Amino acid sequence: MLPAMGDTTAAIVWGIPVNPVDFLCNLDAFHKALPTINSLRLCNQFGKGENAGITKLPKELIEFIIEELLTLHRGHEENLLHGWSKTYCCFEGSCRPSDHVDGGDLDMWEDVVESAETDLLKAHPEWRTANCFDFPANYQELLDEEVTSRLDELADEYAWEGCFQTKMEWEGKIRKHMAANGNNDILRRQFGLEAFVMHENLDSSTIAYLKGNVERYSHNKAFPEKATICYLVLPTQSAQWKLRLDPISRESGDYFGESASSMLLDRNSLDLTEEHQKRFARVMLRLALKPSVHPSQLYKTLSATSSIGDSSSLRQIPLPAANENASAEAREKKDAITTRRIQALDESQWPKLMFLVSTNCCES
Repeated sequence: MLPAMGDTTAAIVWGIPVNPVDFLCNLDAFHKALPTINSLRLCNQFGKGENAGITKLPKELIEFIIEELLTLHRGHEENLLHGWSKTYCCFEGSCRPSDHVDGGDLDMWEDVVESAETDLLKAHPEWRTANCFDFPANYQELLDEEVTSRLDELADEYAWEGCFQTKMEWEGKIRKHMAANGNNDILRRQFGLEAFVMHENLDSSTIAYLKGNVERYSHNKAFPEKATICYLVLPTQSAQWKLRLDPISRESGDYFGESASSMLLDRNSLDLTEEHQKRFARVMLRLALKPSVHPSQLYKTLSATSSIGDSSSLRQIPLPAANENASAEAREKKDAITTRRIQALDESQWPKLMFLVSTNCCES
């Protein structure tokens, strides 16, 4: 028997890419608010008795109250100390050591702020006037950055262990949370959709783009390696197959595996109905989501037919390596194109018909 190298799951779907943190936080907020939302609607529709004034409220006002309730829950989820927003920073490599400083050590915090302020004033004697100081408009921003840099140095020695642990637990935490907490069921029952979540190992060109163009990766402690990709999709029938290593090439030391799969496509399933579109509109509105395309996902559009000159081979050929020696001007031009593509896709009409593939590789 040939040893397995990994599993591949693929599906043709109608879907929308969304920010994974926004999705997780806002879905949790919706989940927690749902009992109150259901009670509010039932009371508005079926309430009885002299004190059932809620039955007289228009549905528009009920919807406004529901949205205010959801906004409160979203704010709570986004600011949880160990919530999705904070822990994803570790997984995607955008956190700083200072993000892991315990805010309870007030004395240390005050000492750092005081020393940073003193040194900043010494470094800028031009701010001193006859009687006091004439601070520049961005003084607070300069001070905050100085404080953060010092906290980075203090926390650098001990923060990495907790950060690494958080990174290692992220993928399993999402799987467990979506399945065990009933969030998958809520997404299906309330919106008629499913979440397709995968975790991408970033290539060198995507890492370079993130560090050079995305604000949260701009500091020198950022180390992007992976990203979580999330799509909201219509329920679909996926296909799964295994890729296996050639035992002969394995014994020679060269790891090689090739797998060919084919499947028929139901053409009737390609049509997006009005009811389908309403599902997407409802989930984007109720969960306060926007389309969000990750730069690692900017692949070429597939087409079932093409001219001979524009066609590409189905043969397995090695992908060209990224040009590590490109000039700064060439990289800047490529990054500008990537940014424009992301912006155009984010602002375009969704959902779109997509071919989604998730591959789990392993060696056994």
